[in-house]
Amino acid sequence: MTQLNAANGASPAPSSSTNGTASDVPAKKEQTATIEIPPASVAEDEAYTATLTEIINAAYGETEAGIFKPGYLRTSTSDVAKFLKAGTLAVASVPATASDAAPKSTSGRTPLGCISIKKLSENRAELGLFAVAVSQRGNGVGRDLMTWAERWCRDNLGGPGVAVAQLDLLVPTHFEHPFKKRLDVWYTRLGYKIVGRRDFALDYPDLAPQLAGPTEYRMYEKTLV
Repeated sequence: MTQLNAANGASPAPSSSTNGTASDVPAKKEQTATIEIPPASVAEDEAYTATLTEIINAAYGETEAGIFKPGYLRTSTSDVAKFLKAGTLAVASVPATASDAAPKSTSGRTPLGCISIKKLSENRAELGLFAVAVSQRGNGVGRDLMTWAERWCRDNLGGPGVAVAQLDLLVPTHFEHPFKKRLDVWYTRLGYKIVGRRDFALDYPDLAPQLAGPTEYRMYEKTLV
């Protein structure tokens, strides 16, 4: 399972963020982000990889509050580097500038967000690691990432009416998580349908000790047209 948990920027509702908080404050888009599956060489760019890792962990840390115990991190720089080398991570980025707070990127780009695309078969792919920098809330970066990922699937997995995108949503069963509820509404609005539910601890026993309570993951899919 590669969980898609929309973080800090892709609006699950017109006024909310993806991997983000309850409401987005519209922000001025200073630069138009470029979305691409970057060359594998960016995995050697320590600043680039570190920035992406920070974006993902900050986003999931906020939107999965109460699901995992304090201190849990969604990913690591080594894992992110592996995804980049494998060409399974689409990244939204802008040209790096001298004013960037992050260490200087040797690739000349500053990441703003990402989404993973894992091909499962000739007509199916799994979307995950969906995260957007806090500074980009309300800028549409998350929405653009989702649109880009679905287009990639449609173009590379058999075309309209054949290609299928699937994703998972981690949901606690011992309390109602407001962000997860909004995200479910957003996925439904995008055309995704729940096709199954599984016990997270049962299927991922290595992560079970990190959970704060009973948790399931819901499996969604969408035939792309």
